[in-house]
Amino acid sequence: LQALKRKPDLFLCSSLDVKAVFQCGVLSLKFPEAPTVKASCGFFTELLPRCGEIAPVGQVVHENGKALLQAVLEGIGGQASRSLMDHFAEILFALNKHCFSLLSVW
Repeated sequence: LQALKRKPDLFLCSSLDVKAVFQCGVLSLKFPEAPTVKASCGFFTELLPRCGEIAPVGQVVHENGKALLQAVLEGIGGQASRSLMDHFAEILFALNKHCFSLLSVW
């Protein structure tokens, strides 16, 4: 999360598998440990605003965003602790603000 805040062009590195990082983040949203889920939510709230400016991120969000949305809705639906709801809401807000056309399709 800190690396993404300080150096968002990290996702332009040709050797970085953006899809794998994204999928790890989605899986981390389902972990039973609240600090892990909180950090994953923070990762996505920093990542999603960049989907329009960093092409590899935009492509991965376009192709895999439905899995993110499903994980968020599962968490809100009872899989995650109630104390994490604000963090999941931040992801929904970021999806709505930065990926609205995709969100409505998913």
